[in-house]
Amino acid sequence: MTATAHLLAGVHRAAVTREPFAHLARGGAVDPGVYEALSASFPPLESFLAPREVGGSNRAVRRNAVRVAADPGTPPVWREFFAHHTSADYWRDVVRLFAGHFRRAFPDLEARIGRPYEQWRIAPRGADPDADVRLDCQFVVNTPVTVRSSVKTAHVDKGDKIFSALFYVPDPRETGAGGDLELYAWRRAPRFVKHRVLARDVAVVRTVPYAANTCVAFVNSPRSVHGVTPRDATDVPRRYVNLIAEVRVRAFRPQQVGRVVRRWYGVATGGEDDA
Repeated sequence: MTATAHLLAGVHRAAVTREPFAHLARGGAVDPGVYEALSASFPPLESFLAPREVGGSNRAVRRNAVRVAADPGTPPVWREFFAHHTSADYWRDVVRLFAGHFRRAFPDLEARIGRPYEQWRIAPRGADPDADVRLDCQFVVNTPVTVRSSVKTAHVDKGDKIFSALFYVPDPRETGAGGDLELYAWRRAPRFVKHRVLARDVAVVRTVPYAANTCVAFVNSPRSVHGVTPRDATDVPRRYVNLIAEVRVRAFRPQQVGRVVRRWYGVATGGEDDA
């Protein structure tokens, strides 16, 4: 049997941890030989940027599943990866592992959609606006860093996304100086500035290293605060794949801080998609 790069296939439900929110973190996510093929053929940074574009320091640039599928130059190993992770088979793995956690986080969502998670109609994001859940798979590169910084501080993903996953594919030149994923617990009732979080309101519970062949997957809800540790100055880009499950209704609306708090802390606003 040919080894495949299916991130959640064969994973037992017991591997999902409930605290600080429902998540799965595992090294050795795919067969080592397949991983080497994926790593060796990850698109170079230059292919994400427009001609003559420098890219800026520590900025996320992406290529989604629709673009990847339309690119005849996509290597077969990546073509299969993207096809699987926007498929009904992948959604069945997500539901097998996380359906109970979805029901706790979003007790009325199945009723609003009109059918249980196991029967949801799926489609790649952008292909069918009437699908119950839209799946995307994205190449993501964080551009080289000129000044030590974090590409994403503490936040939750947007409220129409109920599930996110990350698959780390570091450049072989990576020195390991930052770029790890932090998972946070709330010190108080959740409150946000758009989707960002005041640092004083949360505490780090777990840090998942930005390491080769590592997968992190989690339910996205107001509890699911996560962020990326700062990276030192480097000319090496940070590489990963971002996987999204987006629903056709808003699953939650983050409770916003008041105007006075927002003005006092001067927190930047803006939605977040990945880490």
